[in-house]
Amino acid sequence: MNDRAVSILENYDFTVAKTRKARGAFVCETDRGMKILKEYQAPVSKLGLMDVLLRNVADKSEINVDTLVADKEGKFISYDREGMGYVVKDYFEGRECSPKDVEDLKLAMSSLALLHEGLFYPEEAMPEGLHRFDLEEDVARQNRGLKKIRSFIRGRGRKTEFELALLDAYTVFLDKAVKVEERIGSEDFSGLYNDIESKRQFAHGDFQYHNILFGNEKAAIINFEKCQWDSRVRDVALFLRKTLEKADWDITLGSLLLEEYEQVNPFTEEEKRQLFYRLAYPEKFRKIANFYYNSNKAFLSGQYMSKLQNVLRLETSKNRFLRKVFDDEI
Repeated sequence: MNDRAVSILENYDFTVAKTRKARGAFVCETDRGMKILKEYQAPVSKLGLMDVLLRNVADKSEINVDTLVADKEGKFISYDREGMGYVVKDYFEGRECSPKDVEDLKLAMSSLALLHEGLFYPEEAMPEGLHRFDLEEDVARQNRGLKKIRSFIRGRGRKTEFELALLDAYTVFLDKAVKVEERIGSEDFSGLYNDIESKRQFAHGDFQYHNILFGNEKAAIINFEKCQWDSRVRDVALFLRKTLEKADWDITLGSLLLEEYEQVNPFTEEEKRQLFYRLAYPEKFRKIANFYYNSNKAFLSGQYMSKLQNVLRLETSKNRFLRKVFDDEI
């Protein structure tokens, strides 16, 4: 972000006293509170949806969220001379959630549960063209991608050490991915899907440490650009997976975090089943395979061999976690 972007602030109905640079943004002290100016690269059509969702959360939840600020013309996006889009949001001072601090992790989960109480579309008519996320369709699509990558590697002549290791890992992870798809297809999630649709529930879509801030008062959850018309389980699964991958799928920690969430906002049986499948799916392996496929094969970093070895190493403890917590395995 360049300093010329600051001139965009003239489009807004507040007076700026001071600005300072932050990570990819400018934090602004104004006569209407703290604001942040950020580049915006998500679909412009999503801004109206985000505005309605976030105002509803601010109204109904005990969590701070970075609501959008409209300019003098009522628009949520402004462009600089180079055509880059920017948005202004409410800003909250605070430190990011630490993945190594159990108290932080517990507070993140209870804050997420509170967020979900207000994270729904309040108007009866949903925005045109918006579709509810379907887990079975998504897993089937991801599995087609995995099979395509495997065929690509098999068709290459002389294979690198990483390609051979990746192919070998496919025997474990593709089988698991296909079984997850089959198991989801055999389940009846109609009650859950009807609930998501009738209550117009949304998920944050990117609930990770850097989007959770702790200050002197309420927690703040920010950056809703990836919000989805989907079960709240989406956010719980992502946060759990990211946390437990760093903690060797620690059963005590995982159970503690789930308990923290459910004390505020308990799961239904169908939600628990979906949470199991979302955690059981070999997402980390899929991301490594995708990165390989989209990278320059000749210069693939040794870092990705380490990542692959780590995923293989964690598989045993992940399976143990799923058996203990969900009394099931793939």
